[in-house]
Amino acid sequence: MRKIGGMSMLLASAAFLLWLAPAWGQKPAAPEITPEQLRQLLDQKADVVLINTMSAIECRDHAIPGSLCLPCETFTDQIDKLPADKGKKLVYYCESDLCLRSYKSANKAKELGYRDVSVLKGGLPGWKQAGYRTVAQERIPRKAISSVKASRLKKWLEEGKPIFLLDIRSEDAFRQGEIKGAVNIPFYRLDRQYSDLPLDRQIVLIDERGFRSFLASCYLSRKGYDTTRLFGGMESWQKALKESNRKPAGKKK
Repeated sequence: MRKIGGMSMLLASAAFLLWLAPAWGQKPAAPEITPEQLRQLLDQKADVVLINTMSAIECRDHAIPGSLCLPCETFTDQIDKLPADKGKKLVYYCESDLCLRSYKSANKAKELGYRDVSVLKGGLPGWKQAGYRTVAQERIPRKAISSVKASRLKKWLEEGKPIFLLDIRSEDAFRQGEIKGAVNIPFYRLDRQYSDLPLDRQIVLIDERGFRSFLASCYLSRKGYDTTRLFGGMESWQKALKESNRKPAGKKK
């Protein structure tokens, strides 16, 4: 590393790395609360506002009792649903330990002036694994959903197979990189826009890492659509592209 003003260069580099962190998939800094700590607060009748940052479909399918459903992507549009008292305890959660939406929402709430904000460690799976109850307003029937690996999907596209690529990631994630020809309908809008999808082609669902596409596929299958999922989501697709673009090293003379 070159020295530019000594410590100034080091500080600038550190700031740049922090700015890049979300793009690398690292969790933004936010206080965490364990399922056991949250359960204790609820048992003590503490004034806690639970906020589910998943899509409306996921919120209706499984949630912690008493939760508000405020998808991360619609945070700005639903600020009025947050409590007026900035001192109330807010606990955000989402569908997995790898999910970043709860952390992003928590930090946005802190920027608005809420003083006691935390994220449920382990997300909803952590809550379930601790043995605590969830509720369902409209449980989506599970069924066997096939999946396709990135290498096979790439071959399908090269062969011109008549499929419809549906990317259910957020608009921001889609803008950062997508599979050519994919249509973006984020999961939080799927319950309002599924009728725009074609019934005469198989729909390949694409998410971040292959987790959320299962429930989305079950939802669409219930509506009469023929669905499959990209195994491992965009993470596997990007990995496959890197491997295919990697040229074998030439032999040294």
